[in-house]
Amino acid sequence: MSTVQTMDCSPTTSVKLTRVNYFNRQLLTADDMTTERDYFLQKLRRHNRFLHGWGVVCGLTVTPAPTSTAPWCVQIGSGYALGPYGDEIFVGEAVSFDLAACLTGGTTSPCEPNLMTAGGAGTSSVAYLAIKYSECLARPVQVAASGCGCDSDPCQYSRIVDSFQLQCMAEPPTQPVDPTTTLCQARSGTIAACPPCPTNPWVLLAAITLPSTSNAQIVGDSIDTTVRRILASTAVLQAQVVACCCKGSDQPPPPTTDVSLQSILVRTSQFAGGPNEGPIPVGSWTDTPPALALDPTNPSFDFELVLTGAAPSGGFPVTVTAIATAPKTLAEFAPPSVNLASGPYVVGEGETYSPAYTGSTVTGPIRTTTTVTITATAENDPSNVVTATVTLFIP
Repeated sequence: MSTVQTMDCSPTTSVKLTRVNYFNRQLLTADDMTTERDYFLQKLRRHNRFLHGWGVVCGLTVTPAPTSTAPWCVQIGSGYALGPYGDEIFVGEAVSFDLAACLTGGTTSPCEPNLMTAGGAGTSSVAYLAIKYSECLARPVQVAASGCGCDSDPCQYSRIVDSFQLQCMAEPPTQPVDPTTTLCQARSGTIAACPPCPTNPWVLLAAITLPSTSNAQIVGDSIDTTVRRILASTAVLQAQVVACCCKGSDQPPPPTTDVSLQSILVRTSQFAGGPNEGPIPVGSWTDTPPALALDPTNPSFDFELVLTGAAPSGGFPVTVTAIATAPKTLAEFAPPSVNLASGPYVVGEGETYSPAYTGSTVTGPIRTTTTVTITATAENDPSNVVTATVTLFIP
């Protein structure tokens, strides 16, 4: 239990993470309910401290709001922060704060944030405005008399309202130490230390340079909010990661894989092989065809893509092109054109080869010297290129 006490911090005492064990016919008292409540509160605080840290998440702007009777008045806007102890600090609507009344420790009331207990006179030229989590007791109810009649308190508060307090100080509050282990160090095996328990609950909002005279007004240039600690929300971090890694693309970068293109296989529905070569059986696939004999009524051939291993999740996309050539010295005609089977060309997830891309038709005059060069390029690695050169003829 000592480890739990070290890891759980509370502004007053170290609270053990203990919850109630319920059973039938159990007599429940206020102490049991308080234990159950404190268990979840401390668990949430520990989660916030260890996983998120502390600081201003959004809002809580500090702007001048002088009046004729309070020239040193500022306004704190609505916003959200996490305190050093892991408490949520939420300001639902803007509140005013008179710096003239708080130079050495004046604080606002958690029940009435616009009411303030004035501090003593101070001589500092800079005031540090901070905020902390606080609670307000509310909704008093009449307490039933105890059986022995010894309870002299007729009323008790029946609700606790989450609230906050503001205070300005002559010196900035002591802040928890930032983690020293970087993400790269952690990936390299350096074990990050758990954050130590904080020594105070305050979150610094601004450092404000006070006017030289009591009737001079606070101006915007005298308020420095760069001293505050910023705690980025998950939404902000996600947007930053997308902007940095995706570089404006709606699509994530393709996953890296060790699989690559190996070869291109081709076949024809007619027999293959020239007059001086042995025929290749109809429908046989080959990556080194001596020639492909095409049907003159339907001059077409099929091809498929072969990988070195199984395609990754999402498949293996490939760009395919085909160019036909024929020497004009043998016949004065333009080379035929090749219309590839419609894409996209993707080897399916878990497959080592694609289904046949059929119907790659050839149009134009075909001679035994006509060749077609098919080129396939992996879309996730432009250097991964394979080719197949095919000689076409019509018998």
